[in-house]
Amino acid sequence: MQKKIVYVKRLVPNNDLLKYRSVKDLDGFVPDLSGSATVQFAHYQLKFITTPGDAVYEVSVLYDSKQAKVTVDLKSVSHVNAYGDLPHCIVDKNFFLALYCVCYDKIAGNEKV
Repeated sequence: MQKKIVYVKRLVPNNDLLKYRSVKDLDGFVPDLSGSATVQFAHYQLKFITTPGDAVYEVSVLYDSKQAKVTVDLKSVSHVNAYGDLPHCIVDKNFFLALYCVCYDKIAGNEKV
């Protein structure tokens, strides 16, 4: 569960780049900004904190505006703070899931005495 969004960055070409068509002079110093390209894809970079466990994640997401489709490569998700033995119950069974899991006995209020 998401606890806090630390930041979201939207990465798209700026308007001048979208207007660029070619150059007007032989030296290539005067741009022809009569183009009308549109942006189909936007990359988003997100950093957020989850609960339980206060895990901090960073992820890149690709948004296709023409298809209204979001793509997340789960292999690119980064757990950027130390998670110690919070996923101890799953790490030997499925190391990939350890990135996302907090074992029940590690949740505050459920620790064994």
